[in-house]
Amino acid sequence: MNRIGLTLSVALALGLAACGNESPEQAQRDVAEAQAKAAQDVAAAQKKAAEATEQARRQIEAAQAKANASVEKANADAGEKINDASAEASKVERDASNDVTDVKSDAYRKDAQARYDLAVAQADADYKVAVQKCQALPRAEQDPCATTAKAQADAVKQHARSDFDNAESAAKAMKQ
Repeated sequence: MNRIGLTLSVALALGLAACGNESPEQAQRDVAEAQAKAAQDVAAAQKKAAEATEQARRQIEAAQAKANASVEKANADAGEKINDASAEASKVERDASNDVTDVKSDAYRKDAQARYDLAVAQADADYKVAVQKCQALPRAEQDPCATTAKAQADAVKQHARSDFDNAESAAKAMKQ
């Protein structure tokens, strides 16, 4: 995340230093390079989000399989000592249910984090492209264009943060 911010800062500084000195062809190449870099950044964020989601899914499946195995074992033991085993099976089932709920809550939070990271990466990538496009405009239009692009990126990030905060609250509520 910091690397993206650093890259953006360097790109912005270099772009501002060259304001008005670029030919339209160079500006177009810069925009194309920014678009290609943005596509790479977004693809990497999508891959990371998919991996996090897949890992969370596997954890849920493993927890569910473990819980099912625990419940089945407890029920089998209940055949020998009905009263004692039934009480134990109920306890194991409650504990297993709590374990599954904990894993689901953690998976939900990890998925929300992955979606947030993806949204931020997309906003940063879109901002980089917009800045390159702004640099191709006449000097008087560059600053307002860049300000608008920054405001749009910040709004997307704020919305993503709000979605993440809501998902994190929901994940905490699952555990209660």
